[in-house]
Amino acid sequence: PRQYVVPNLQSARVVRVAGLRDLPADAPESQRRLDGVNRALINAMAMRWNVTVQPVPGDDPAQLVADGQADIAIGVTPDWNAADRVDFSSYYLLHGLRMMLRSDAQIGGLGDLRGQIVGVFQDESGVSQLVTQLAADQRAVVDDFFIILREQDAAYTMLVDNNARVVIGDSLRLMPNVEGSDGALQLLTDADGRAVWYSRQYFGMAVPRNDIDFRLLVEYTLQEMARDGSLLPILQPVMYPQDAPLFEYYPGPTQYLGFNLSGLQG
Repeated sequence: PRQYVVPNLQSARVVRVAGLRDLPADAPESQRRLDGVNRALINAMAMRWNVTVQPVPGDDPAQLVADGQADIAIGVTPDWNAADRVDFSSYYLLHGLRMMLRSDAQIGGLGDLRGQIVGVFQDESGVSQLVTQLAADQRAVVDDFFIILREQDAAYTMLVDNNARVVIGDSLRLMPNVEGSDGALQLLTDADGRAVWYSRQYFGMAVPRNDIDFRLLVEYTLQEMARDGSLLPILQPVMYPQDAPLFEYYPGPTQYLGFNLSGLQG
């Protein structure tokens, strides 16, 4: 790296963070929740490091880290194509395509949707084609779709207009609809209560390439937050507890390079 991050944290007591967004007032609930989670997470980490967060604006957070303008980028999808520019942390958030259905519906999967209408979001390209293919693998023909223009209309589409039997879309978008339905809607799980996913995407953090000390500081902090139970409440607005990442806990003290990762100062 052009400059190692840890010495700067120790001297300037500031961490420069890319990936925090300035959302418009009418931003969808899913975007507000995700940005809120990212802000809460990086603020909680910075508190344990006893440093101040300095947001770094820009459209390509990982590149800001690669260019040395930011120390860390949050809300980044790990990408092998960027592995020669930045390093990535473990993922802290999982999202992807799931099915939203009525809580009293007798639906166990795509195979039960023969002849039914499936709601999809207008700006989630390729979802209808994927659903058609996955249903065909279960010997079911699902090719009638209702296009939902706004994510906040998904529950209304099912419960009031009855324009779709289920909605399949990104879990970040479906969760606010489920939570606002007063128990009328849920996300599909299997017989053991595990989430049924039709795609998976991950969010992690990008840090400067080959800055081992800082990458380990990030990893150890995430592990400590998972171990002491403070990570789950932060992620709750965007991910159910059973979907949270599993971290390998390293035994030993909660001190690393002079930072108290337990969050207890003094």
